[in-house]
Amino acid sequence: MDIRGIITLVGMAAFFSTTAYADTDVKKEIIDRCKVQMGSYGSAMVKACVDQDLSAVAEIKQIPDEYKKTVGRCMKQMRQYGFAMVKACADQDIEADKALKEY
Repeated sequence: MDIRGIITLVGMAAFFSTTAYADTDVKKEIIDRCKVQMGSYGSAMVKACVDQDLSAVAEIKQIPDEYKKTVGRCMKQMRQYGFAMVKACADQDIEADKALKEY
């Protein structure tokens, strides 16, 4: 293996470990928040909260780049309430933006 192959391999390993680490951080954030917000309602509600937010994170990643500014604003305003709220904020703003373009 030449030096380029080694550099590529190291770069790929770093990229994927960073992505996995970020995903781990987000999962931990979600689990911790859901435990605090829903813990008094039992494990089933905590799990439902976690599942809903994990799904929302995946869906947020699918929002087109043209709405990154909207997603960023919603993240800043709503993240403390969970990613489902971030997604709802973004979805509503995107829908309203599309409607306004029809006027």
